[in-house]
Amino acid sequence: MNGRPRLSIPRRVFLGFALVLTVSGLVSVAGIVQHQRTAATLRLLHEGFLPLALAVGEIRATQSVFDTLLDRVLFERDTRATQAWFNRARGRRPVRLQKALAGISRVEALAPPSFAHAKIAESRRGLEHVNKTLNEIDERYRALFSALEAEDKKGAERILGDLRGHERTIARRLGVVSEIIQEQIAAISENASKEQNQSIAVLTVLILVSLAVGVLVTWWSQRMLSPLPLLQKRVEAVERGDFVHQLGPTTDDEIGRLARQFEQMVAALAARDSSLRQATERLRGLQQMQEQIVAGLRAAVLVIDGQKVIRSSNPAANALFGIGPEAIGRTLSDTGLLKRLTPLANAIAEVVSGSDRAVISSAILMGNPERKLDVLLTPFGAEPPVGRDRAVLLVAEDVTEELRTKERLIQTERLAAIGRMAAHVTHEVRSPLSSIGLNMELLEDELPRLNPEAQALISAIKREVESLAAITEEYLRVARLPNPRLEREDLAEVVRSTVQFLTPEIESFGIEIHMDSDSTLPPVAVDEGQIRQVLMNLLKNAREAMPNGGRVNVEVRNGEGGVLVRVRDQGVGIEPEQLEYLFDLFYTTKKYGTGLGLPLTQQIVLAHEGRIRCESVKGEGTTFELWFPAIRNQSRASSTST
Repeated sequence: MNGRPRLSIPRRVFLGFALVLTVSGLVSVAGIVQHQRTAATLRLLHEGFLPLALAVGEIRATQSVFDTLLDRVLFERDTRATQAWFNRARGRRPVRLQKALAGISRVEALAPPSFAHAKIAESRRGLEHVNKTLNEIDERYRALFSALEAEDKKGAERILGDLRGHERTIARRLGVVSEIIQEQIAAISENASKEQNQSIAVLTVLILVSLAVGVLVTWWSQRMLSPLPLLQKRVEAVERGDFVHQLGPTTDDEIGRLARQFEQMVAALAARDSSLRQATERLRGLQQMQEQIVAGLRAAVLVIDGQKVIRSSNPAANALFGIGPEAIGRTLSDTGLLKRLTPLANAIAEVVSGSDRAVISSAILMGNPERKLDVLLTPFGAEPPVGRDRAVLLVAEDVTEELRTKERLIQTERLAAIGRMAAHVTHEVRSPLSSIGLNMELLEDELPRLNPEAQALISAIKREVESLAAITEEYLRVARLPNPRLEREDLAEVVRSTVQFLTPEIESFGIEIHMDSDSTLPPVAVDEGQIRQVLMNLLKNAREAMPNGGRVNVEVRNGEGGVLVRVRDQGVGIEPEQLEYLFDLFYTTKKYGTGLGLPLTQQIVLAHEGRIRCESVKGEGTTFELWFPAIRNQSRASSTST
């Protein structure tokens, strides 16, 4: 590549046009030599009207482009290039207009007294009016592009209509000036032709030479500026995202250097675009992986910003809290979660105040059914500005079933251990009791004529032995309770048949018994014999709690994905402090109770994967509520104990 050229493009263009003017001057000088009058006329033509016509023509050409761009400026997606052109052209129009006014001054200076000065004055007034109009509408163009940038289409249309009217006025006045100039040029040419017929041949040759020089300069200028359209197309291609098709060999001038620097810039943009695209793909992959991981978690995940607005949730949060994608953008209080999980507000406040984490262990989520949760809250995201609260990440796991399973396991292990102990103790006690009972019978047979006092002692001993035998039998029943044989049953029918069986006995104590059930209940898998034993225990307790009579209500209802059985009496009730020990082994509120009936009942219910709870009001009565899960699959219904 050669060094930087000594002449710049503007200077070369200037020299080219200077050459054209020089040739035109030579033509004028040659005409003067031929004839002084013709020379003066030609001087007026070439030094006055031709530059003036060229200046006016340039102004009109620019005006045509203005009209074209104004017609489509509202429909362009990106008006920046058009705005840049308008800004440049608006700066050049006054310059060209001053050039035209200077041309008129030149014509006035060169025109002889006999020339039609009125026409030139009319042209000057037209150009001055155009100059005034340009000054008036310059601010309107700024308002137009401000409206376009603000996407105020109606305002832009209104301003554009006003501008079009002014531009049409300018175009008309420029047309009138151009016509006057053309008329004067024609008149001068005609006069020159008449006055100097003999110099036509010489002038023709000289004019042809002048035109040839003009064409040569024009061709040279076009060749020098030809890379500009290619560069414009390249800019448009880069704007569309085409970084591949580069410009060809370039010249060693300002345009060539601009093209090379532009290609270097495009290469840098392409490299950065590729790097950004790769980084974006990696980030998108990481985001998808993160979303899949969070979506697949069993734990509920919520992201809450500093204004307590929910920003993200996973499917588990929808299942546990009822907070799905539709809740994103709403405040936490709007979802009702703070009311259903009361410790949550204090835990969030603890994290927001600066704590690294807050844990809520086995918090109760109010609802139907109630759930027990382990909740972890930690700060989330970047440290917020001073004075603003931190975002919080909430992770909650439902541990209800785990706690229930643990409780059932502990209770089962306790019952099993106590059962083994009871079996051992019963085995050690039953043999002596049998011997004592047998010996008492033999003693009673050997001493038939005992006095009444001795007979009463023997009878008392026999009753106590029988009572101990009954207790040991009940211990054995706890120790030997088999796993339930689960069969598909209509629980309402099982309850109804048990109530009917016990009704005569219960009514003999002056107690009314009433049963009610829903018409449609889901099937459950139960051991009918063990369920009957449970109901007998509860109804027996209800009978013993009402020594003065009353009413027992037995209900079988749908509820919580299974069947609820309630046994409600109107007895004396249980003290509140005694309720928590009600299902403990050997704990009893009865004078002669063994403390085995309710633990045995609880053991049977837990073995059926059910629940039992008790509510009591002293002096008003007690309610036992049993819940058994509906059949979820056939395998559970057909399972048997091992």
